[in-house]
Amino acid sequence: MKSFLFEYASFLISALLAIVLAGVITAAFAYQAFHENPCPLCFLQRVAMIGVAVGQLLNFRFGMKMWHHGVSIFHCLFGMAVSLRQISLHICPGSPTFGSPVLGYSLYTWAFIVFFCSLIAIGTMLCLHKPDWKPIRSKFLKHFEQFAFFYVLLIVVADIVSVAMICGLGPCPDNP
Repeated sequence: MKSFLFEYASFLISALLAIVLAGVITAAFAYQAFHENPCPLCFLQRVAMIGVAVGQLLNFRFGMKMWHHGVSIFHCLFGMAVSLRQISLHICPGSPTFGSPVLGYSLYTWAFIVFFCSLIAIGTMLCLHKPDWKPIRSKFLKHFEQFAFFYVLLIVVADIVSVAMICGLGPCPDNP
């Protein structure tokens, strides 16, 4: 019974992480629609968030495996590196920031925080991991998994369309 609860909690955390990351990207789309276009580093951070979400969604299709968490951890580290690069570009006094702040922090700082929290969640799941876990077939988790999958799929398509619209299916206007 105890093992089942840990297994159920891990699958639930996996789906929640994918949904939260897709929600963050949705908020970035809303911000993009009303304020300004994202920079290339912002697009890389979105790709990293999508990679983390896809790594977690693999757990539902193929069972909870350390390899899937490895995919997510790799994308977390990549996203943190890109976020840290963007933070370091704008940290000097007198250097302009990119975009207006949200709750006192820039979007790239929030991205760094999201990647760090994702690493903590994935580390928690790795601490609970047992090598013989198979996908749980509860009705609630099945619907939750389907929602997470389609939400992430919608975000991936929307991200591709927004990049195509901003860059005009050619070189971006900012980068000739």
